[in-house]
Amino acid sequence: MLFGTTHACETDPPNRSSRAQCWTARDGYFGCLAQHHHQKRIENSSSSSSSSDSSTRSHHGPSALKYYFVPGEEPSSVCSDERSNYHSSCMKSWVDHFNKRIVNEQRSVATQVGLSKSRLP
Repeated sequence: MLFGTTHACETDPPNRSSRAQCWTARDGYFGCLAQHHHQKRIENSSSSSSSSDSSTRSHHGPSALKYYFVPGEEPSSVCSDERSNYHSSCMKSWVDHFNKRIVNEQRSVATQVGLSKSRLP
């Protein structure tokens, strides 16, 4: 904004209701991604247990799928409505922040699970 102009800034800070709308959209999108990711892990584990070929298991087994989901890496057909609502309800800087935060949280949980499994006798 230039001095002497009366135009409002195009990126006014979000008010309480728009923040709540963003958080609701974020939770819906991340919930959809988590559900889809969980379903893919179940499908991969059932397909790897039903096949006895080790070459198939190495490409389709549980180790082939990450322990966490990364927003934006899902196929375009997955959670498309939730994704568009999330991106339209939240500022880009918030989307970037939330995406990084969810990945870091999931990595932390995966690391803690891995450490707890390695401590078992």
